[in-house]
Amino acid sequence: MLSPTYVQSTYWMYPIGNTPAVNLLRDTPSSDGQKEVIRVLCLACGDPRSILFTLWSESGQDTKRRYHLTCCDIEPAILARNVVLLSLIADGPSMDTARCYSIWNIFYHMLIPKDDLVILQEHCAKLLRASESLETWLTSSCGDFIQFTNAATLRELRQYWARYMTIDISGKINTDVRDRMSHRAKEIGTSNFLHGLRSAGPLWISQIGTPTHVSGHAYRKYWETGVAGGNSADYKNLGAKGRGLVNPMFAISSAPSGKFAVHYGSEPLLGFHLAEAFRKIHTGSKLDPASQSDCLVEAAKIQFNGWCRNFKLFIENKRVCIQLFCGDAVALCHQLQLGIAFGKGNDLANFYSKPWKLQPLYLDGLAGHDESRWLPLDRFDVIDTSNLGDHIGLINMIVATAPLLRRRNTSVLCTESLLAASDDATSSLSAALGSDVTTFSLLVGLAPIGLLAGMTLEAVSNEAALQSLAGSDQLQTQKQYRLRVHWKSPDTEPSAASWDSETEGKTRKRVRVNAEELAAWFFSVYKKMFAHEDVLALYSKAARMQSNKYSTDTQRYTRAAIVALIRVVKTNILADWDVVIDMFQSMVEADRSLLVGSNSLQELNMHLTLLGVWTLPVLAKGPRQIQENFNVPLRPRSKGEGLLGEADPPAIVYIILSVPRKQLGVFVAHGDKTIGTPGIHVSVRQQLGAQQYENCFYTFHCYFGKFLQDGKIDAPPNFEEDDDGWLGSSDLVVCCAVPAFGLLIGPRNGLKVSLALNPSPENVALFSSKLGPLLTVFETSIENKQRVVVCRNPPYLDTSQSIAAQQKWLDIYSDGAHTDTAASAGFDSDHRAFKLHVRTTFVEGSDKAKALASGAAVKIVPIDLFNIHIKLGASLSHALVFPFPVQSSNSKTRIARKSAWVEVEAGFHTAPKEDGFDTWTRLHFTSNGSLSLGSMSRVCLDIQPEITLMTKKDEGWLNVAMGGTLSEDERHMKDQGGSPSAHPKFELKDSLNIMFQSFAGFHPQTKGPVRTFQLTLTRNKSCHTLIFVNSMRHDLDLGSVVLDAWVLPLTDERVHKLGAALQDLMSAKPRPLGVCVSDRESILWKRLLPALAERCRTWKHNPNCEYRAKGRIPLSVEDNHNPLCSCGEGKVPAGFAKANSTWAPFAQYLTRIAIAPIFPVPIFFWSHLLWSGFDRVEEYTGANSSPMHPAHLYPKELSRSAYVGKEPMIRSRGLSPAA
Repeated sequence: MLSPTYVQSTYWMYPIGNTPAVNLLRDTPSSDGQKEVIRVLCLACGDPRSILFTLWSESGQDTKRRYHLTCCDIEPAILARNVVLLSLIADGPSMDTARCYSIWNIFYHMLIPKDDLVILQEHCAKLLRASESLETWLTSSCGDFIQFTNAATLRELRQYWARYMTIDISGKINTDVRDRMSHRAKEIGTSNFLHGLRSAGPLWISQIGTPTHVSGHAYRKYWETGVAGGNSADYKNLGAKGRGLVNPMFAISSAPSGKFAVHYGSEPLLGFHLAEAFRKIHTGSKLDPASQSDCLVEAAKIQFNGWCRNFKLFIENKRVCIQLFCGDAVALCHQLQLGIAFGKGNDLANFYSKPWKLQPLYLDGLAGHDESRWLPLDRFDVIDTSNLGDHIGLINMIVATAPLLRRRNTSVLCTESLLAASDDATSSLSAALGSDVTTFSLLVGLAPIGLLAGMTLEAVSNEAALQSLAGSDQLQTQKQYRLRVHWKSPDTEPSAASWDSETEGKTRKRVRVNAEELAAWFFSVYKKMFAHEDVLALYSKAARMQSNKYSTDTQRYTRAAIVALIRVVKTNILADWDVVIDMFQSMVEADRSLLVGSNSLQELNMHLTLLGVWTLPVLAKGPRQIQENFNVPLRPRSKGEGLLGEADPPAIVYIILSVPRKQLGVFVAHGDKTIGTPGIHVSVRQQLGAQQYENCFYTFHCYFGKFLQDGKIDAPPNFEEDDDGWLGSSDLVVCCAVPAFGLLIGPRNGLKVSLALNPSPENVALFSSKLGPLLTVFETSIENKQRVVVCRNPPYLDTSQSIAAQQKWLDIYSDGAHTDTAASAGFDSDHRAFKLHVRTTFVEGSDKAKALASGAAVKIVPIDLFNIHIKLGASLSHALVFPFPVQSSNSKTRIARKSAWVEVEAGFHTAPKEDGFDTWTRLHFTSNGSLSLGSMSRVCLDIQPEITLMTKKDEGWLNVAMGGTLSEDERHMKDQGGSPSAHPKFELKDSLNIMFQSFAGFHPQTKGPVRTFQLTLTRNKSCHTLIFVNSMRHDLDLGSVVLDAWVLPLTDERVHKLGAALQDLMSAKPRPLGVCVSDRESILWKRLLPALAERCRTWKHNPNCEYRAKGRIPLSVEDNHNPLCSCGEGKVPAGFAKANSTWAPFAQYLTRIAIAPIFPVPIFFWSHLLWSGFDRVEEYTGANSSPMHPAHLYPKELSRSAYVGKEPMIRSRGLSPAA
């Protein structure tokens, strides 16, 4: 609806994921045993790997949470497959290994044994019996954990289960599947494909430079054999010569051709986290590629088995419900926006379910559900869009989902892209948004976590390396870079010193923007959204596009999309909106750089009205009511004109155009020629004397079928749909909204309607010889009643109330409470917001007004990134709250003593400009009493795979993993001889590197692994923190590593109590390693420790928690003070004392923490690849080469760490070393 319509000559189905599963709830805080329902919306959900992985990641939590997931995909075969998988897991009394492996075959293999086909078809028979209606489904064994958003989804999936049962797998489909598998295997040949390395996590480097890396081998063998990785046991189970039987769940899809359409990049192992298996291959004895591949497959099966067993437990405990919708994601989101606002889901149908289908989008599956049925008409805690933005535009994705996100500081929108929007990852997000990130975030009301923090625990250097390696592939014109961005609402952040959780998410601090500046920003984004229409720009980048395409090179937006953006901004921003729209329209009308800019003005104005944003006077009433106001003569009424001949036709009508089937032959490829994916639009042309006027419309709906007149001139036609679509014989019917005013100007016989191709260079080159310079597929006069009809409504939709509903929605969403001190934003000449100023006016006669008038001193006291206190004299103060993080330390103040107001101006606090460490480590209590991690992700340490028995072979990959934590600037700073102590974050990364390397036994100054560390102040050689590392683990979700550790902050009191134990610790072997830290790094550690504890917390905070009592986290960053609360102390596992006799005396004071490497955020900082060229990689991985030395990879001063001597470094003020 917001994206252009394309004719897809090639269709791909993505039955299995091509990236590792993600934990959808990584940013959601622990529940602390509270009863709650976490609501997740998964758009373009694909297979359920991330759902299974997410619930597995939650399995270590002691929680009463329930999980409601709404999953949307436009491909019915995807959802039909998912229901088969999830219901098979639930079916039966147990999930033994044999059953799990059978389910694996059914879901992941293109060829399966006969026994598995029988299991599939018998299970589909059960699903058919249960799916006769929504009511029968809800009473079935699956009804409690699988539900449907509407009846249409259930009906469509039911057709696929029936086809799985009845398909003739020995006929044409058998030949088609095997031929295409064989063809793809030959295409792959001996090439190495790198995308499988994402599953290797930090072990990706171990496969680079080998003659045939295992992920490439597994990919190739999958297409040769039809089983994951060509696994020897699975291949043998297929029978003689590995023939097996074609799996119906891969053979059938909604592909217009009706043929096998599985995407050529599909491979089961891509969706799993296989770092363990890659390490086993790397550090173990040499294996041939087939044996290596078998190792990966076995690891994936074990992981899948664990996910399935865990999911079955969630079902049995009634803790999960998955709601399915088959259709267009953007249409669903906009329908949900209205449904949630009005509390209705059944009687509102403002959109169609999907393109090319005549199916209204009803939410009838949600009607009548009470809480026990997981009432879904509510906003979501987490929204995940997969990489849908690559296909429909990131702006479309954000404006569709932002209103659906709960306004809580824990709610997250996750967007993802796989296609690069620019050459540089640091500019990719801004390129996709058409704006600098800060300004877009301010106006839309959502900001990337990385914008504020600048740091992440996600191992982004893995993707940076993969992109660099793939950059040498001259055959790949569309470069990939996987970029996941987590967005949060910045104005829901409570003060760090405030624990008034009752107001969480209710107060909206809206920003005021100057109308001219806001209009100019919209116009700048508009120009970038439609840059493909700029002919001069197209020619300038044509050469680059031959070898290096960006995702932004393809047309992703219609004029409805820019209006949808304005609509969302209007809910967040205070402005003179009449002036904003008027100025924006004037800028668009005056612009001559876009090829069809002036031809699309009517569409732009129309959608401003349809989405309730603003009504142009010419569309305020019916055309015959307002014609006198515009002094434009309209045609006299005529009974033969149907709706247009009425006395009062509506301002907006719908043209229904039937395109003859034979005209569609132009879209059929001939021989080896391909037609690509041509975009189409509707054109309305009027001939007035010698002048011709054309208006183009890019937002419309198509279906195959016909419309039938019943003989009555004024009656709307009847519509029939041909479900066979492109495979059928029916005409193509196009339904397009247009302003009625233009249809009544001039003679009726001069008005023509056409379907044409979009005027892109590709379309001109391919089609102009056949279709002419206007690329017209079909054109006819509006008088052709067999081909054109004008209606009041589109087929099966009633739009009579839609404009009023959109206006009401805007009123509801714009009417949030806001503070009496609304902030105003200032923009520079490049349309970038660069400052906020907040003015507060004191009540006349109040103490504050009197103090100001009497000349009291005014002092600005920064509290945190959102809050500033104005001190008036000695005793009075006033709090100012900013809606976005600001640089309060550099604020400016304006004072009007007589008028009794004070204004504070401050620049934005963003990671590229300021230290984001405070934002990154920030914690605050939520409304249910849980602590929110803010910018850091949770991890359940107990279920993460432990990295044991590390050998010299592990040194290389660990060095590279730790080295990737440096940004380009940090590496440059080191190369220029800068002092790490002048950059505490760099110093912190250095210390983390020392810990990881030393624990693994790779530190050149230690003899073997070290498990105990001291954070020792450089200035006085006193230790303020002990860290006991229990193990190193893989962090599967982040593709990184983590130290499972216990921390003991030291104070005078604790040193006195533990004196003897500390002496014993210092004499133990291996002795603790002292890591020298500066005062500034010491403060970073104390700010970091509470977040590291919260990351892996499995215990509950006490009602009298010191964090809440003192209103600050950490409790202190001063020497001789504990930064942590006591709630997590002493929560050591059973047997801890026996297993760690030297550590046992400290157990009552220990708090568990998860220590991880810190990486730069790729949207602002490039992660440095720590070698000058990839020729050195082969040197490292070669059989006769020596591993890289840590110093080669990580620029650290090893002298900063040293063994403790005979004299312990445990000191506190007033204590001698021997105490």
